[in-house]
Amino acid sequence: MGSFARGVARVIELFITFLFFAITVMVILLVILRYFCNTTIIGGQEFVTFCFIYTTAVGAALALVKGEQIAIRVFLESLPTRTKVWMERVNFFLIALLNVVVAFLSISWIRSVGHFPSPVLRIPQGVVLISLPVGCGLVSLYAILLMFMQPFRDSPGQ
Repeated sequence: MGSFARGVARVIELFITFLFFAITVMVILLVILRYFCNTTIIGGQEFVTFCFIYTTAVGAALALVKGEQIAIRVFLESLPTRTKVWMERVNFFLIALLNVVVAFLSISWIRSVGHFPSPVLRIPQGVVLISLPVGCGLVSLYAILLMFMQPFRDSPGQ
């Protein structure tokens, strides 16, 4: 994979790390406030939910890049190397195709409901919902990159 793609993956990783840190701090703060001070932060739970949505949508691309996606490899491991490489290419193609379709379909969904404000924070739902096409787009791009890089990574003698 090229240095640009690795750089983007690193930025995604830093973004997700920041979001997980924000989620952790906010949840701890909300628990302390709820049980020790009998109060809360208005919109705190909604903020945590929005951060979690972004980590899930964008984190899928990072999982794909790092080879940490869910896979059942029992059948694949029994195949010859050449067949295995082509099966993995087909797998990456199908991942890219599925994510392109989801991203495409999510755009009309965001157009129809994205202008509605969130219940507590009152920010437009589109700010959160845009994470779906962004995440799917990143997964698609990385799947296409991996589809073309795969034969070079698994070639004998490399």
